[in-house]
Formats: sequence, C-alpha cells, structure tokens
Amino acid sequence: MQSHLVDYEGHEFMVFEVAALKEADQYGKTHTAYIAKKSLHLKDQVKIKKILKNR
Repeated sequence: MQSHLVDYEGHEFMVFEVAALKEADQYGKTHTAYIAKKSLHLKDQVKIKKILKNR
C-alpha cells in the first residue's frame, strides 16, 4: 500500500476513483473502484486543498 501513497504539501494521500458502470456486470455490480495513478492531477490537488482547508 505504501507504494500507492502520494505526498502533497507534507501529507500522504491515497487517491482512488469510484466510477459507475454503463450497465451492471455479470454479478449485478453497478460501480467500480480503483487506485488512481501515483501522480496528482490538478482536479485532485483542488479537492485535497479543500479537505485540508476544512480540517
């Protein structure tokens, strides 16, 4: 798990995505979740700034 952590302004985060599937899979699941790539995109940086601001 440590290899998936991203350091941002002295804090470590694990960035993951949750996405809706276009249709349910063979098990009836409608959503999926996965660990995002190690680099932070601008939209993720904005989300993290909001989280840190509200602490």
